[in-house]
Amino acid sequence: MPLRTAYIERENRLDLSFVGNLDLTLSQSICEICTRLPASLKCCVIDLSHVERVFDSGVALLHMLHRRLREIGTTVVFRGDETEVVSRIPGYRPQP
Repeated sequence: MPLRTAYIERENRLDLSFVGNLDLTLSQSICEICTRLPASLKCCVIDLSHVERVFDSGVALLHMLHRRLREIGTTVVFRGDETEVVSRIPGYRPQP
């Protein structure tokens, strides 16, 4: 499964873990997540530590997801050693 999701209700946090290729095959999952995000979501942790290959389409999907999360005021935290990917997402600023 290329995308694992978990919602931690007591923290109002969504955890997304990407596995394998970060590419266009994730579009349906990402679009579904974007349409179902609760407006009250406080935090989203996006784990890229198990990504093997990154494609431009995957970066575009992350950008779309990040933009939607910002629209509803959610704090976004990226995990993993994918600084090149994260640096290509407009508007993302790492949390101190």
